[in-house]
Amino acid sequence: MYQLTAEGRKYLKEGLPELNLIKEVSKRELSFGEAKKLENFNIALQWAKKNHWISIEDGKIYLTDKGKNALKEKYDLSELLKKAEKEELGDDDLQVLIKRNLIKKVTEKEREVKKLAGRQVQNLTSDLLRTGYWKKVKFKPYNVEASGKKIYLGKKHPLQATIERIKEVFIEMGFKEMHGPLVEVAFWNMDSMFIPQDHPAREIQDTFYLSETGELPDKDIVEKVKEVQENGGPTGSKGWRIKWDPEIAKQLLLRTHTTAVTYRTFWRGIEMPCKYFCVGRVFRNEASDATHLPEFHQAEGFIAAEDLTLRSLMGFVKEFYSKFGIDEVKFKFTYNPYTEPSLEAFGYSKTLGRWIELINSGIFRPESLYPYGIKVPVIAWGLAVERLAMFIFEKKSIKEILGPACDLKDLRNYDILKIEKW
Repeated sequence: MYQLTAEGRKYLKEGLPELNLIKEVSKRELSFGEAKKLENFNIALQWAKKNHWISIEDGKIYLTDKGKNALKEKYDLSELLKKAEKEELGDDDLQVLIKRNLIKKVTEKEREVKKLAGRQVQNLTSDLLRTGYWKKVKFKPYNVEASGKKIYLGKKHPLQATIERIKEVFIEMGFKEMHGPLVEVAFWNMDSMFIPQDHPAREIQDTFYLSETGELPDKDIVEKVKEVQENGGPTGSKGWRIKWDPEIAKQLLLRTHTTAVTYRTFWRGIEMPCKYFCVGRVFRNEASDATHLPEFHQAEGFIAAEDLTLRSLMGFVKEFYSKFGIDEVKFKFTYNPYTEPSLEAFGYSKTLGRWIELINSGIFRPESLYPYGIKVPVIAWGLAVERLAMFIFEKKSIKEILGPACDLKDLRNYDILKIEKW
């Protein structure tokens, strides 16, 4: 696509300089000095001489026969300018006008910009600047008081922010982190911690089992676990008084709690006194409601040291939750097969207007510690991370924290400082 340059448009309107020159010469005797005063004289002189239209003698300009004929006939270049305006030029004609800088190639963008002349536009673009059309358009006035387009910055998911804060709190309190697999053998998830093989929690309606089986650890630890399961061993307990089946212990499952990680840590060996924690995903085959999901995150921890008591456990739980702004905490006794005594801790949710279970805890029973050679008290606990996030971010349902029911608007706009202000 080509269009006339500013020079080409001027010549189309006012005539080509060389034609204007010979017209003046034809009207009167014209000296070279007088001719120099004409507009675009240098261009006119160049092309008039090149076309052999004029001669210069004794300081005066005269028309040649070719010049006289040019006045009588149509000048090809003038005709080409008219065609160029109508976009009717052939390739050869284009080259003639390009050499005289009377036409130029125009891009599609420039054509679009040209259409904006006299119209109101919102933005000053590089095309407007390059073509000079910024002088011919009207810019929309700016309202400096208007709100700009909201930009959503990258932000951690509130659940991830809660997990990271939990880890920070544990580390601040002197704990070391431990890790374990999501797919676990029943031995570590159940048997190792003195959960009987006929316990209701092991039923398929409560646990997600895999079709494959796994491997048991070394024979020494397996024999000790079998001993306390069947008769209590040297702990003074009678055990569960049922035959322990290693095939049941080999079943693979999605871990139901991170306590399995604690017992793997016991097996690897610990130095007293010690503090360990773990934050990981767990799975339970249970119905969903405002405070339960079949898949969630659990924070697990234990302290092993001399002279630990139930009061030690309660003090730790209160101290831990105070770092998240939860000061109203109460306890009640509960039952766990591997801790005795056992406690549940509840926090009061102003959003829900009721007490919510926060943590399950207790002191590990001797039967659950004997296979690992641990002879000091061990206090332990497990908490649902999503429930803590509910408290922090004032949500009424755990589904607002994790899963497809999470509101994207809430995720974009939540107050990240809530997790940091305690």
